[in-house]
Amino acid sequence: MSSYHLNRLLFDIKMNEQVLRRALDDLDAVMADYDLSEQEKEALRSGDPRKLRQLGAHGMIALYILRLSPEFRENVYWTQK
Repeated sequence: MSSYHLNRLLFDIKMNEQVLRRALDDLDAVMADYDLSEQEKEALRSGDPRKLRQLGAHGMIALYILRLSPEFRENVYWTQK
């Protein structure tokens, strides 16, 4: 299975503020917009970049799932595009 949609969603969380805000409110609704396997959805819900890497997410892009975690949300790294 291609990891294109997994990487696309993570990239959109990085670059698209609207997708980020929607994901913060309801990650399941945002995931429905992408062709993801149940395993990919579970990895996204876990918020663990290591699980995403195992499913083919790019190492740098996988880190953007941390934007959804309250303890990492205010990190200055996210403002760098």
